[in-house]
Amino acid sequence: MSLALNPCFTPPTADIYVFDPDLAVENRRSFVPRYGDENWSLLALTQNPSQADDLIQWRWFSEVFREPFRYASWTMINYPLPDVDVARQGAAMRSKLSVGRLMKTVNQWSLFARWLEGHGITKLSEVTAEDLTEYGFHLKKVRGLARNTATSHLIGLSRLHYYGQGYLPEVDRLLEPPWVTEGMDDYLPAATPLGANITEPIVPATMGPLLVWAMRFVEEYADDILAAAAEHRRLIAVAEALNGPIKAGAGQRLVTYLEQLEAEGKPVPASVWGKEAASPGVFLAGLTGTPAAKVHQVMNQPRWKAYRAKNPGRCLLETPVTARLGGEPWHDPFDFYGCTTLLKHLGTACFVILGYLTGMRTGEILALENGSCPDPEGPPEAARRHLIYARQFKVSRDEDGNHDSAGVVREAPWVAVPQVVRTVRVLERLGGHGLLFAAELHDPRQLDRRSGRSLAIATMSNRIESFIEWVNAHAESRGRQAEVIPADPHGRVGTGRFRRTLAWHIARRPGGLVALAVQYGHMRTLISEGYGSRSRGGIHDLLDFETARNVAEHLSEVHEAIQEGEGISGPAARRLIHAAAQEHSRFGGIIASVRQARSLLADPTLNVFENKEAFLFCNYDRAKALCHPGRGGKSEAPSLDRCKVNCANIARTDDHARQLREAAESLGQQAASGAVPEPLADRLQERAQSLTGLADQHDNDRVLAGTGAGR
Repeated sequence: MSLALNPCFTPPTADIYVFDPDLAVENRRSFVPRYGDENWSLLALTQNPSQADDLIQWRWFSEVFREPFRYASWTMINYPLPDVDVARQGAAMRSKLSVGRLMKTVNQWSLFARWLEGHGITKLSEVTAEDLTEYGFHLKKVRGLARNTATSHLIGLSRLHYYGQGYLPEVDRLLEPPWVTEGMDDYLPAATPLGANITEPIVPATMGPLLVWAMRFVEEYADDILAAAAEHRRLIAVAEALNGPIKAGAGQRLVTYLEQLEAEGKPVPASVWGKEAASPGVFLAGLTGTPAAKVHQVMNQPRWKAYRAKNPGRCLLETPVTARLGGEPWHDPFDFYGCTTLLKHLGTACFVILGYLTGMRTGEILALENGSCPDPEGPPEAARRHLIYARQFKVSRDEDGNHDSAGVVREAPWVAVPQVVRTVRVLERLGGHGLLFAAELHDPRQLDRRSGRSLAIATMSNRIESFIEWVNAHAESRGRQAEVIPADPHGRVGTGRFRRTLAWHIARRPGGLVALAVQYGHMRTLISEGYGSRSRGGIHDLLDFETARNVAEHLSEVHEAIQEGEGISGPAARRLIHAAAQEHSRFGGIIASVRQARSLLADPTLNVFENKEAFLFCNYDRAKALCHPGRGGKSEAPSLDRCKVNCANIARTDDHARQLREAAESLGQQAASGAVPEPLADRLQERAQSLTGLADQHDNDRVLAGTGAGR
């Protein structure tokens, strides 16, 4: 039955489709709900492969408001907002919403309906401007919502008002909210200091080991896991091919196999559930070529039932374990029933690497397809760079300016470092022909709902936590407690924090090395070149923000130290003192927006970067820098891994001098311990003397603010 057009203030009958099935994604038309259903799935309206399976549940609404809001929701799904309302001043509106936003809006309406009932209001037409003002206060003060969340609630009510004017009966119309004409600021919480950038980066203590283990899985363990998975699939295929009528003598191979185990005193493969050992029908069927039904008949015979009870064993695959961890096999012999878990963890490790080393959003990663990272063309001796062609969803719009759920291919492809390329190749080896994270490959239990789609974002988030738990248990069992992944103090790792963490590390370690020599400074260059002269945005905004925050924090600390009487030394001492004073005056150590970040970074006098390894600040001036052989051309970040002691951009603080002496003392103790070879001890002692000399030079040359410093 097709959709009835033109509502005319009359709700559809219960058997009418909620939206026209012809508009549905072809392989999801069976998901199109009927108007009278208790739950509505909008999955068939979106082409985003990672869209969650959320449902509009009408039990959210009491009987008083259920039908009015059901009709309002049906209207919102099927009819665009009138142009006159889209063009209104105030919060930006789209004529139609994405599936995710539709779900959120209906959920917000349900919260509003509950609040109305709690205040004795049973009809939308009874709501007054004072009621709406009080509800805005409720969101702000009682529920304590963040500004962006409260804004979303108010926009949802504005949309309810707009639809009511053109589509809903008079009794179900909401009057114009006061914030439509007055603006929303008075109805919202104050803006947070960090604006939208409130996602905490994953702390290095957690991210480092997590990345190391993810790379181990992809670069060292993948061959073993994929081989075990192939054997697992082969045994299942053999077992399934044997289904059908049982022929005479079908159990003889199994009996021969069991007799050999008995003669050698070996355990029988079994599935152990609690204290009970059951027969692994599929495994033994594939292993011996015996139909699964016959396997259970044979294994239930008294002789074999008793032997299995006394000698239960694992269902081991013949696939060898070739990779090593600390000189030992990284895993025990693979078990038939543990294979899917390892495959799941391999897929999770792939996601961690892609999420952390590319800068892609979660939805972009889950939408990657086979062939999205082709080998570059050209002769092998030429400098070639792999690119990833990904779809983006956040900014994809159709010709009417509404969200396009299919996404659009990025104008500028992502540049892939070697670790990322190897990760993509592992995912391609799983055998799929569509999405790299296709549900049928990574979660075949949900084939009925997620066919042709990727894993859901929530599923991947849960799998990352499961991966961390598995790794920690594995490390403990092998006596490698130092390699466990510590819990992040800010909570779950999730999927959306990798992108922010990448920007955090790039900004704070330009040119440095993080986990297995992945060069973030190098990656920053690649990302920048990938964007070229195209529109900035995406990861660049995060890079700018984190770099500026890092600079502001360091300069603020220097300013405080100077005020407390600490000294500065080095050729660039005067520039550092001036930069600290300027930053304090303009920003006060706090960068609250991308605009402020760009303003700070655009000021060459504030281009100050700390090199913790060299115990110094680089007051970067490209014309004076020794870290770049050719110092002409436009400005760029310094290469802090190539700092020169005679560079004119160097400045040190008293704190750096203290750190130099502590490092020198530590090296001297190592040299004198007798635990290192004499040539190494000599080098350590020489290094210690060099560091002490730098500290002495600082003490001799240090100046205080206002006394004249540096050149």
